[in-house]
Amino acid sequence: MADSHLIIGNVTIESFIMFTVATIAVIFLAYLCYNVVYKALERLSGRSTARWTARFTGYIIFGLGLYYIDLTILGFDISATFASLGILSIALAFASQQIIANPLAGLLIAINRSIAFDDWIELGNEPETGVAQVRDMTFTRTILKDRDGRVFFLPNAMLLSSKIINYSRSGFIGIPVTITLPPGLPFVQARDTILSVLGVHPKILPNIRPENKAQMPGLSMIRRQQEISLQGRFPEQFSPRVLLSGIAPLGNTISIRFWIGDITHREEIVSEVLFEIGQKLGLIGKS
Repeated sequence: MADSHLIIGNVTIESFIMFTVATIAVIFLAYLCYNVVYKALERLSGRSTARWTARFTGYIIFGLGLYYIDLTILGFDISATFASLGILSIALAFASQQIIANPLAGLLIAINRSIAFDDWIELGNEPETGVAQVRDMTFTRTILKDRDGRVFFLPNAMLLSSKIINYSRSGFIGIPVTITLPPGLPFVQARDTILSVLGVHPKILPNIRPENKAQMPGLSMIRRQQEISLQGRFPEQFSPRVLLSGIAPLGNTISIRFWIGDITHREEIVSEVLFEIGQKLGLIGKS
């Protein structure tokens, strides 16, 4: 008679309903603990420490709560647990799925540490946020703020499935620029002039020094090997390059590539470099 209530394996309708309700309750309890711990520690230890401590507390509550309801309701039966979670994921609507998916995604992000508080990142697919800074990382969502002041509230599950470019983790970024030379200007002369400009510009590698924080406000996690390379042993492949990329009667085309350490002012640095090159080559007036 009891078998008539079985839906998958050893999972009955009653136990499935109890497991579902208890799981949702544990998630809300973990979220409540997260907010309480964060608000209690924010003024004492700063936002970053309070945030990580609150997230760790929330995940501990979530893990212990899930273990307890699994033990008491399903008897810690692995097959019954996976069956219940499978039924739950199918039965819930998309909005309800996020209740479980986002905390789990946030836990994976915290473990992998693909991004951290204050990192400058860019999502490689939808939604297109451009270069933005990680301003907050809650139990269910991540908040980004770009250089134009726009604020993005992204569910953790969406962030986990996106291709993330972490500029703060890489330490520098390559900038490609293409310009057309006027007829009659030799490529060798233009190349030497451009390299002389790039070779002394204070915001272009390898001229940047790690101790000069004013030139690298967007970099919070420069690795030790990158610091060593910036102190006189900079890899050859990251030196500025000037290459001939096209030949035409109206003017040859050259490709310029250099590396900067401040992603937050990329457009301004490129403008400065192009202006100096234009003046040196006589393409822009000095007035």
